[in-house]
Amino acid sequence: MARSRTFDAARFAAMAALAAMLVALLAGGGGCELAIGDTIPAYACDPGADTCPANAVCVPSTHQCIAAGATCPVTGCKDGMQCDPYSLTCTVIDATSDDGPPPGDTSSGSDGDGAVTQDTTPVDTGTTETIGPCRTLGCKCSGGGDCDSGICADQLSVTPGLWSAAGSAGFCTQPCCTSSDCDATTVCFATAAGGNYCVNPLWVGRAVDFGAKVGGTSCAANAECRSGLCAGSKCADPCCSTNATASCAPGTSCRFGNFPGATSFDKSYVASCGSAGSGANGSTCNVPSDCKSELCDSNFNGNCRNACRNTADCGSASVSCAYIVVTGNNGIVAACFPQAGNAAEGATCTQDSDCQSQFCDPTAKQCTDVCFANSDCTKAGWRCRPEVVTVQAGGSYSVLACGS
Repeated sequence: MARSRTFDAARFAAMAALAAMLVALLAGGGGCELAIGDTIPAYACDPGADTCPANAVCVPSTHQCIAAGATCPVTGCKDGMQCDPYSLTCTVIDATSDDGPPPGDTSSGSDGDGAVTQDTTPVDTGTTETIGPCRTLGCKCSGGGDCDSGICADQLSVTPGLWSAAGSAGFCTQPCCTSSDCDATTVCFATAAGGNYCVNPLWVGRAVDFGAKVGGTSCAANAECRSGLCAGSKCADPCCSTNATASCAPGTSCRFGNFPGATSFDKSYVASCGSAGSGANGSTCNVPSDCKSELCDSNFNGNCRNACRNTADCGSASVSCAYIVVTGNNGIVAACFPQAGNAAEGATCTQDSDCQSQFCDPTAKQCTDVCFANSDCTKAGWRCRPEVVTVQAGGSYSVLACGS
């Protein structure tokens, strides 16, 4: 993927200021330290044993008691289902497990797609109910076909740290710009590796119960924020566009910097809501604080470069939304850069410079684009999904891009 650019830190006008902003993407370790909800003491527990307080469930990967009400209750799942302590969702009881079939069950089997079905006869209706496998965000999976979103996270897409915290297993997810794009049980995690994804808040050390405050809003507790994270008296949440004012609180903007996450792997250089400068995209700058995006690119004559969600977001026919690598950071982020081509999304291409987006899909040989949601894709039938690319600066990344 020749379109990505490399920042040379030595050329930045404010080397000291930039060095303070950039951190290396951590490749693992420390990922299993999960935060405990404010209302539940940090009990050490054994799965299956009655060692947790009421309305709590023991998570096997951490031997910690966590509140279950925000996801699935300990005893509130329907007949034939149980609370999965990894995904914290009601899932089908495995008929082959040591626990045996659920009480009253007389038949179980598999449909043509391999989904386990169990027939029950409720007293009030006498009808037959078919219970399918868990397919929602956070559920375990082995491929995209296991998920309603069509995306099953792997280690490359969500980075090794989160992968370890999630139990080193695939899970259903979807792209997001901010946590408001996720369902009521998940939050948005910025990977610093070419994508944002909806994940279980426990995996990134955030509150399980969360409020509605957007990034940059004043807060006193994690539970007030939609992201489940209050850091420095402000709600911390990823974002994807410096132009999008609704994603961040008034007086703040979507800008680049170190994310104040609760876990070691959630502190990378990404776009998130916070205070910044005033320089618009393309305006002259000397230091990051001159820019609304906090990104001053001295390699291109000292210009501010906005965070972007697709090429249209950059607002000019000669500017594209490009994945860039910051020297010394090993991460990859999306920002507006000049020198776009002529071919529209979906058109045939042989090189990046053919495309308006400066992004020629290396496999399909079609012009594609950066995305954070299906709505960012302009070709009919295309959606936003992860794709592995090799960047000019070196290294392979699983970036979000439009495609079939």
